[in-house]
Amino acid sequence: MSIPAIEPPAHEGPSGLPPGFRFGGYSGAIDDSAGSGIVIPLGQVDDEYVHWRVTDISGWAAATLDEGAENIVGEDGAFDAENYYGARTVGLKGQIRAPDRAALEAARDRLMQVLPPRRLVKVRLDEAVPKFVMARRTGEPLVDLVTDTLAEYDVTVLAPDPRKYADDGLFAQMSIAVSAPGLAPPWTPPIRFPARPPGSERATVTNAGTYETQPFIRLDGPGRDLQVLNDTTGLHLAYDVELGVGDFLDIDCRVGSALLNGVANRSPVVGSAITTQFVLVRGPNRLRFLGTATDPDLVAIATIRANSAWD
Repeated sequence: MSIPAIEPPAHEGPSGLPPGFRFGGYSGAIDDSAGSGIVIPLGQVDDEYVHWRVTDISGWAAATLDEGAENIVGEDGAFDAENYYGARTVGLKGQIRAPDRAALEAARDRLMQVLPPRRLVKVRLDEAVPKFVMARRTGEPLVDLVTDTLAEYDVTVLAPDPRKYADDGLFAQMSIAVSAPGLAPPWTPPIRFPARPPGSERATVTNAGTYETQPFIRLDGPGRDLQVLNDTTGLHLAYDVELGVGDFLDIDCRVGSALLNGVANRSPVVGSAITTQFVLVRGPNRLRFLGTATDPDLVAIATIRANSAWD
């Protein structure tokens, strides 16, 4: 009697490893889902049963610190200067193993497509706290075919912003205090209406990293004299704009822009911090939102979004 052949399960590739299998060691992703729609799972098996092993990562531990000190001519020592981080360069080396030659060449093409030379994509490494940088391809990418099913890759990416950010974001929302209640009849002359006082609300946002991070802030109307304060740093942001119902001001502290309704740029008022200087330092940041309500039923809301950052 013949013994029927045992077919591998439909959910496994020729190696017997299913999509999503992790090899151990380095893992993460090159994520261009917002652009090309491609995501390469580093240190894992992808949906095409291609193995993406990572054998070495360089430049991830720390960004390059540009040295500004100048040697003193004719004497020992140097004139010290403030140092700033330059761009972060990250090198990725590893192996690609595919079911056949066609799948291997398709995987090579996906690797080139997921790392464009003129657009930033998300490069994530799954540490104890998963972190990412926004980077683009730089230098010459190398993908050498070893066999019909195995290739070795060596690619380098450049992150203009050297910070590594936590994959999980920070979120806080504050609103100015509701206006004072009105008067109910019967009324006794003389009638004095209560003033509508400025209101505020507090929130604490904790940067769990080792380096300062720059938040994205949205102010939704209605309201005027709106400002966000960080009592931990002593800095505040204020803009000379009155927001009506449906109006909003998007403040990107990393880019240094403040756009009214996504179109018109607004500058901070005199005495306010420069937009890029408004940061969340390491640890708890005690924030306040101040302003004056301009509507009896609705109040302005400040939404804070950020990511913990590491250098």
